[in-house]
Amino acid sequence: MRRLTVSIVSHAILAAVIGLMPVLLIVDAALNKGWPVSHTIAWVFGCYVMAGLIGMGMSWKTKLPICGSHSVPVAVLLGTALGPFSLEEATGSYLLAGLCMLALGLSGQFDKVVRYIPIEIVMAMFAGTMIRYALGIITIIQEHVWLGVAALAGYLLFFRFFPSVPAPLGAFLLGGIVAFYLGEMDAPAWGTWQLPAPVMPEFSWQGFVSLSIPIVFLVLGTEGIQGFSGLRLGGFRPPVNQMVAVSGIGTMLAALFGGHSANTAGIMTTVCAGPETGPAQERYKAAFLAGVIMLAFGLLASVLIPWIVSLPRYVIHLFNGFALIPVLIGALKISFQQSQYVLSPFVTFVFSMSGMSFFGMHASFWALILGVSLLWLLERKRGERAERS
Repeated sequence: MRRLTVSIVSHAILAAVIGLMPVLLIVDAALNKGWPVSHTIAWVFGCYVMAGLIGMGMSWKTKLPICGSHSVPVAVLLGTALGPFSLEEATGSYLLAGLCMLALGLSGQFDKVVRYIPIEIVMAMFAGTMIRYALGIITIIQEHVWLGVAALAGYLLFFRFFPSVPAPLGAFLLGGIVAFYLGEMDAPAWGTWQLPAPVMPEFSWQGFVSLSIPIVFLVLGTEGIQGFSGLRLGGFRPPVNQMVAVSGIGTMLAALFGGHSANTAGIMTTVCAGPETGPAQERYKAAFLAGVIMLAFGLLASVLIPWIVSLPRYVIHLFNGFALIPVLIGALKISFQQSQYVLSPFVTFVFSMSGMSFFGMHASFWALILGVSLLWLLERKRGERAERS
C-alpha cells in the first residue's frame, strides 16, 4: 500500500460514499419499527463493520478490487417486511439467510439457482418494494416546497455537470444546506462512543420464508451479480463461489448485532474495478481504502447515529427517495427493457408494490412465487418478448 495515486484515493472515496448513503434506509426501517436508538446503532455497527472487514480482507487476500457493503435492496425490503417480527426473530432470519449463502458458496450451486429464478424476477420484486420511496418524493415536495426543490435541484445539477459523482449526493448537499438554513435540521447532537451488545436470535418458519429467502435472492441477485459483472468488465476473473461464501459469513456475523447483511458489494466493486481507477494490479488498493472508511463509520455508529435519528422523518424519507432513484431505474431496466419476459416481471412488480401479506408472509415472497410460476408455466418456453394488449 505504499503507492497511492490520486485516482485510487478518489475512487475509494467515491465507492465509500455510495456505501454510506444507504445508512438512511436502515435508520428509516428502525424508526418504522419503533426500535430504540441502541438497536439502530447495533444494526449499523453490524452491517458497516463487517462490510468494511470484507472489503479489506477480500481485496488484500485476492489482490482484486472487491468491496464490502450491506445490501441496499434488503434494507429497502425491511422498511415494510419487518412489521410482524421482533428484533430477535429478524436476527434469526438474517442468520439463516447467511447460512444459506454460505452453503451455496461452498457447494458451488449458485449458478444453478440463478437459472431457476431469473434476475428479471428478483429485480422486479425489488423495484416494486422500492417504488414507494420514489413516490414519496412528490408528496414531500408538495408539503415542504423549498426543501424539496433544493434537493431536486442538487440532484439535477450533479446529474448534468458531475456525471462521475452519484447524483443523490447533490440532493443531500443542497437539500441539507437549505434544511439547516430553514431550521428543519438541528445542530448535530452527537452520541457517546460505545460498543453495542449482541442480539440473541429466535427462529421461526415465517421469518425464514418472509425474510431469509428474499434476502438470499436480493443479496446474491443484485449485489452479487453486479459485483461479478463489474470485475469481469474490469478485466478480472471473479472468484464467484468464494464471494458468495464470504457474503454468507459476513451476513451471519452482522446478524449477531441485528444487521441484515454484510456482503461483497456490487456498485462499489464496479467503481473500484474500472480502468479509471489505475493500473489493474493497483486497483485492489481502492477497495481496501473503501473498506477502511466503511469500517471506521461502523465503529463510530454510536456517535453518529443519534444525530441521524433525530432528523425529521420527512428529511430522511426525501433523501432516501433521491438515493434510490438510480437503483430503481437500474432495476426497472433489468426487469423490463433488458428482459425477454413481459408478464411474469410485471406481475411480480405489481404484487410486490401492493405490499399485501398473506398467512403472515410478506408480499415480496408471494411476488417471487407468482413471478417464477408464471415464467415457467407461460413464458419460459417461448423465450421471446411478447407484447399483449
